[in-house]
Amino acid sequence: MRELRLFVQFIERDYLFKLIAALLVYSLVPLAEIVFFIYLTTLIRNWLVLVIAALIGLPGVLIAHNQLRGTLQRLKAKITSRTHPGPEIADVLGILVAGALLVTPGFLTDVAGYLLLIPALRGRLARTLAGRLDRTLGVLAEFLKPRGM
Repeated sequence: MRELRLFVQFIERDYLFKLIAALLVYSLVPLAEIVFFIYLTTLIRNWLVLVIAALIGLPGVLIAHNQLRGTLQRLKAKITSRTHPGPEIADVLGILVAGALLVTPGFLTDVAGYLLLIPALRGRLARTLAGRLDRTLGVLAEFLKPRGM
C-alpha cells in the first residue's frame, strides 16, 4: 500500500500537467521560430534572413568554447585536488546546452543560448534544477527502496 501511495504521489495530476505543459512548449518553439522567420522575410530579403540566422550563433559558439575550456581546467584542478566539483559540472552542462542551442538554427534558440552563457544566470538555473531534481530523486528512491529497509 505504501508503494502504491508513493507511486501515485510521483505521478500525480500536477506532475502530469507539468509534463504536458513541457511538451506543449517543446512543440511551440519550432512554430514560433517559423513564424518569426516568415515575419522577418516580409521585412527584409529571404536570403538575408537566412544569412543572419546562420551567422548570429557563431560568436556565441566561440564564447561557449572559451568558457568550456576554462571550466574544464577548473574541473580538472578540483578533481586532482580531490574536492567536490559540483558547480563546475553544472557549468559544463550549462555551457554544452548553450552551445547546442546556439548551433540550432533560429533566433529564439540563439537568445536562449546566449542567456545560458551568462555565468550568474547559468548558476542560478543550475541551483534551481538541482533542488528540484533532489526532491524528485528522493521520492523516486523512496518508491524504489526494497521492503523492510
